[in-house]
Amino acid sequence: MSARENSTQSSRRKGSQRVKAWVYSVINPLLEVLRAENTLLAAKNITWRYQTRKMEFILSTRDHIAPSARPNYDDLMRGYVDVKPQVEQRDLSLGLLSQAALECWEHLTKYNLLRPAVEGQLKQWKEEGNPYPGGAVPEEEFLLLIAEHVMNDAEELPYHYTNRAFWSRFKRHLLAFRRGGPFPKLDKSIDELMKRNQVLLDELDRARSSLCEEYNIPAAPF
Repeated sequence: MSARENSTQSSRRKGSQRVKAWVYSVINPLLEVLRAENTLLAAKNITWRYQTRKMEFILSTRDHIAPSARPNYDDLMRGYVDVKPQVEQRDLSLGLLSQAALECWEHLTKYNLLRPAVEGQLKQWKEEGNPYPGGAVPEEEFLLLIAEHVMNDAEELPYHYTNRAFWSRFKRHLLAFRRGGPFPKLDKSIDELMKRNQVLLDELDRARSSLCEEYNIPAAPF
């Protein structure tokens, strides 16, 4: 073995643990979560929650990483600069989506656009002998719960949601409130984030392949 080859192999061994941390605790989780995020976004589900007035699962890139692994994320941003521009562009798109979502929420709730419809449907529901459909949600917050479903463009609710039957019955009329006002801007922001996610996914996949080849490590622990 030549001196150059020996030096190269020694360098690979020296850096391999650091690179494993990048790949296993940062790159692989991001590949998984960004694909899942795009699945949600393709259905226009921004995972909005009325209690927090924020998106629950559409997060900044760093927030997608487990807290214990965020030092590895920060190290990757410093040590593998090819990824950083795509991360920054992706997070910029996320910020625009968050802003558009808040505008839509205020459009629905501040001016009580939904209130007459929801109150009328709830009254009809009860007059037919059905129990209050909100479960543990206080009745004064039921309007906000329905607005949350509108924000998420919910076609179906999970089976365990107590308002699933109510929503299934009235959703066509309620989802009509998602078609005007600032909602086209929201949908445009959703599409843009999906594109940025895909660019970042492609770059992360290339980074993983390159690092695994250079440092002779597997793409996942075994």
